[in-house]
Amino acid sequence: MAERRLAGFTKLDFERNQLVFKDKQSCLSFYFGKGMLNKKGEIIMKKEIGLLVTVLAIGALAGCDTKNNTDTSESTHSSTHTSTTISSESSSSSSEATSSSAAQTESSETVTQAGTLDQLSAAFPQDRLPSEVPMTEQKTLNAATHQGTNQLSILYYQLNDQRKLDDSSLNNETPIASYQKVTYEEKNQAAEAVHATPDDGGQAVDLGHAITGHMQGAAGSSYLSWQEGNWNLTVRAVNQENQDPVPVAKKIVAYLEEAMLPAPDLGQITVDMGKSDYTATTVSWQDGKITYTLQHQDPLSALKMAVSMNQ
Repeated sequence: MAERRLAGFTKLDFERNQLVFKDKQSCLSFYFGKGMLNKKGEIIMKKEIGLLVTVLAIGALAGCDTKNNTDTSESTHSSTHTSTTISSESSSSSSEATSSSAAQTESSETVTQAGTLDQLSAAFPQDRLPSEVPMTEQKTLNAATHQGTNQLSILYYQLNDQRKLDDSSLNNETPIASYQKVTYEEKNQAAEAVHATPDDGGQAVDLGHAITGHMQGAAGSSYLSWQEGNWNLTVRAVNQENQDPVPVAKKIVAYLEEAMLPAPDLGQITVDMGKSDYTATTVSWQDGKITYTLQHQDPLSALKMAVSMNQ
């Protein structure tokens, strides 16, 4: 069938006595029903059909414009969404990179317990220091030092964060342990400074491992004492608190069967169950003209500090 043109439209098909026209620039099809054409397929009522075509053309353009706008809007929305997603992912990636960098910096600056002890050893290379200071897990060891004439003192702290050695902020914290080294002019002065308390009898108490202690009571307290080599040991319990020194003494005896304390000229270990701060347990001994004194809030931890100085 020959192609005919009408008001900018092209005849594309003829089916069931209907002509189908499509606008070359539009997305709509128009159907002209039976009766608009004669037997030869020629168009009649030109004015009426011309007017109808004009109206339909305007409607077609408006409809397609709406669709195009919708498509454009959807495209814009998709583009915006994609852009936002990419931007969000980029920001997230940047944030993760920053966090990772900060974590690496923090990790490189974090000093472990061993690091703190190494710093102390580097600061005082000529001094005999503990190589272990037991503390609560997931805590960080910190230390503050004081050096005077013929003596060195160290306070140990367990904190959530790492601080510099001798950081002034440590003055506001509570220590868990201490170390002190004092050099005297004479050996007898060093011996007196140990304040040894020999076992001088009382009610016998079996502490295990062939060790016998003796219990005495005085001024509302119970004192359980015994001796191991040149070490004198005493556990003080508060009667009013219904404290029993025997279990603590047995734990100490059992531990010392496995570990070896420094060999002293004279030594004293005192556990005061009436205390809960870092002075609760004191381990002090004489080595010639020098005395070493360790303190810790936990009895076995104080002993471990002393044992580490023997290694």
